[in-house]
Amino acid sequence: MTVRTDRSEEHMARLAETLNGRVREIQKQGGTANYLNVIMLAAMELADEVLTFEERFREIKDQVEALRREREELKTRVDRKSKNLLATLENALK
Repeated sequence: MTVRTDRSEEHMARLAETLNGRVREIQKQGGTANYLNVIMLAAMELADEVLTFEERFREIKDQVEALRREREELKTRVDRKSKNLLATLENALK
């Protein structure tokens, strides 16, 4: 079978091997003799993994953004306290 894609041959080979591996796992478990059903189950398992990874990625991205905001707030507080401390020291030296 030939597939037109912008992806490399190596990438496509990895995709095929991943799918084939999942198909073999499902076939070992038995339960369905129809090869199309096996392929569909494998595709659904892989799609479920993709959705799970996407959800986790969004969670991590949100956490990173929250940490970035917190860092900015802390930096602002440190800058403000540093200025206040410097002003206090300058006043004390006058």
